[in-house]
Amino acid sequence: MHRLQRVAIQAQWPFQQLADALLRRLPRDPRLVAMGSPLERFADNAAYLFLYLAERPGDLRPVWISGSRSTVERVRDHGYEAQLRWSWSGARTCLRAGTYVYSGYRSDINRWFASPATNVCLWHGIPIKRILRDVPGAPGDGSRFARLGRTGEEPAPDRLLSSTRDITRLCFVRAFGLSEDRCWELGYPRNDHLVASPRAPHRAMIDRRDLLDRIEEADLVVGMFFTWRDDSAVDVAADGLVDRLAELCADRGALLVYKAHYNVAPVDVDQDRCVHLPPDADLNAYLGFCDVLVTDYSSVALDFLVLARPTVYYMPDVERYVAKRGFYFDPLHLPGTVTRDQTSLLRAVQELLAAPRPLPRDPGAADLCRRVWGDFDGHAVAAVAAELRRDIGSRLARAAPDGPRGEGGRAGAPG
Repeated sequence: MHRLQRVAIQAQWPFQQLADALLRRLPRDPRLVAMGSPLERFADNAAYLFLYLAERPGDLRPVWISGSRSTVERVRDHGYEAQLRWSWSGARTCLRAGTYVYSGYRSDINRWFASPATNVCLWHGIPIKRILRDVPGAPGDGSRFARLGRTGEEPAPDRLLSSTRDITRLCFVRAFGLSEDRCWELGYPRNDHLVASPRAPHRAMIDRRDLLDRIEEADLVVGMFFTWRDDSAVDVAADGLVDRLAELCADRGALLVYKAHYNVAPVDVDQDRCVHLPPDADLNAYLGFCDVLVTDYSSVALDFLVLARPTVYYMPDVERYVAKRGFYFDPLHLPGTVTRDQTSLLRAVQELLAAPRPLPRDPGAADLCRRVWGDFDGHAVAAVAAELRRDIGSRLARAAPDGPRGEGGRAGAPG
């Protein structure tokens, strides 16, 4: 599937180059900030930053862009500005915005109109598994063949959000093909409330109040969230695993919360026994309610570290995953309980449900948390907003006729 996508993108490359050349002549306003997240969702770091900017009126105008009418209506219902990507007003915003802020790729907003803007990627997770150019077989070296393979690939962002210098060097520099000085090591806005008020997510991030009511009423919550496999559209939690775990939790006075990754089809589950979150829901809005996390190689495992709660890993395919994708962190040595089959997974969760409360933190979790998040104190969104304003202010100063560079250049140019 990814090879076909790459071929399609490469075929469009000449047209993208032409569009870039034409659009560079249009004036851009850096203070108009177009924002979006993968698969048309209102979720992730970009959504949390959007809410922060929108609720603090000032010199910036954030506009949420999506191809989903329901997403646009949802954002508008909360009183914020949102536009359909290819509506007249949406296309006009994408053409005029001098700043793009997104959680995954420029296509979260508008790939065709993005290049003349300054592109700020907030990425959607500190990765455990290798990403982008670090994936085995990706066209990442400097050979002529590799450069040809990269034709049409999305360019590196002008700015990239990270958490610590260690994470920048380990996970992002080579994967994105950018230098360390283009990374903002400020932490993740989606995790702020996990530190400050884990059971009080922003109301706009909750898309199903009825499901949240069930979660809030539970005495103990087990969250089950797996990542996706590159070559499968089916959740790894198949073959009745969700229902078996939901039954185990219910028998012991706990509630299972299940959510499939938004790139895969969720499995059929008994929704009377567990809460089934929609795949396009923002996971971190519900994460603070989870007393136990069941996951695999998903970045949610690293987000969960800030809550200092136990994690159970389900890794039936770890050898295959090592060979096909590879890892930044050895999955078999992550802090928590590693299981390789359904029986051992159920046993590990059962032991935690029977343990005295508060449930014990995993040995080594504090050390990994410091490595991944540094001195993160729950104020990432304010820090990112401040850095964004400084960056935009610097571009405006350079573009001014009497600015530090004299006859200034286009307003949307990256620094």
